Amino acid sequence: MILPSKHVVLLHAYSSRNSGDGLLVDLSIGLLKQALGENTRVSIVAADPASFSQHSDLHPAPVLAENGVARIAAAASLLLPVASNSRLSELLRLLKSADLIAGVGGGYLRARNYLEALKLEAGHLLQMRAACLSGKPTVYLPQSIGPSMPAEPLHSHLKAMLGTFSSVFVRDDRSMSFLEGNTNTQRAPDLAVLDFERRSTQIMALANTAPSAVNHVAFVLRRAPSWGVQQRKRYEASTQALIERLRPACRISFSVQSTGRGNDDLAYYRSMGITGDLLPLKQLLNTDRPDVVVSVRLHGALESVLSGVPSYHLSYERKGFGAYADLGLNGWVANAADFDPDKVAATILADGAVPDFWKNASTGVERIRRGRERVVDALRAAHCG
Repeated sequence: MILPSKHVVLLHAYSSRNSGDGLLVDLSIGLLKQALGENTRVSIVAADPASFSQHSDLHPAPVLAENGVARIAAAASLLLPVASNSRLSELLRLLKSADLIAGVGGGYLRARNYLEALKLEAGHLLQMRAACLSGKPTVYLPQSIGPSMPAEPLHSHLKAMLGTFSSVFVRDDRSMSFLEGNTNTQRAPDLAVLDFERRSTQIMALANTAPSAVNHVAFVLRRAPSWGVQQRKRYEASTQALIERLRPACRISFSVQSTGRGNDDLAYYRSMGITGDLLPLKQLLNTDRPDVVVSVRLHGALESVLSGVPSYHLSYERKGFGAYADLGLNGWVANAADFDPDKVAATILADGAVPDFWKNASTGVERIRRGRERVVDALRAAHCG
């Protein structure tokens, strides 16, 4: 289906210094161009636009693109007329020029405490309100949405705004429940899972050339998120135990997925006493390909799978369980806050573990294909409507 060239504004991009977020932006653009045509112009609104230098049509997100005192001043200016906030005025002008607005896939529409609620209100909800004011058709790509704190009125405010859009896709069942009653909400896999379906033939061909024995395991670790003290201690003790459990059986390496804007994996490795040069995961997959990746970051796990490398995901949020269920890989995901290192090691080192991983992944391809078709159809219907 060939459609006339269109202009899409992609909201809520974060920073490619976190390669998972960079991957989501790339996958969002790819999906938009698949749906609307390769000549589609995509304008990216980002918290860290400089990190997306490979793209030419970049715009700083109001408030989020500022740092330190400048961010506080930008947030305070929202209490004044729109004209007083130049970035917000620029965003509104940009949206008026668009044929379609899209929200990048991800998990940014949440607030677990009052401070996060303030950040959400001054950052991402500001972009959502601008989309509502524009009157343009809007589609939000697969999200994890909620929780919201305080539950009221933020929950109702968030749900009401999302309910005005053309389509909103969620990537897990809890998000679907959170938006219960919004008839424009649909369930679809994470963007990286959708890309697995698109590239499944190529990925399976690559996977079939890999050795079945596991001789090299790469870890993608991060500092524990906002958990209690005991959960953090258990997570750190369990990851260390898993490393030591695997070390006699195979070579161990470590890789980084994020290095900026409050998500510095390198600093966490240094705190663990892990020194030396640590490669970004993408580079490691290309230059020192492991047989299996163990990743605490979801998009570290999915980036590995897209490269034809099995990945065990230690998930700290529901998005990981949703993605692995969509892939048919429930046996390769566990709760990062409470997992059994011996059980994870036994799964990875079991005879035939690698072929079994790909056999299970292949069972989800048709289901994922239907999810991709729903998203593409919604994008086309929104821009044509």
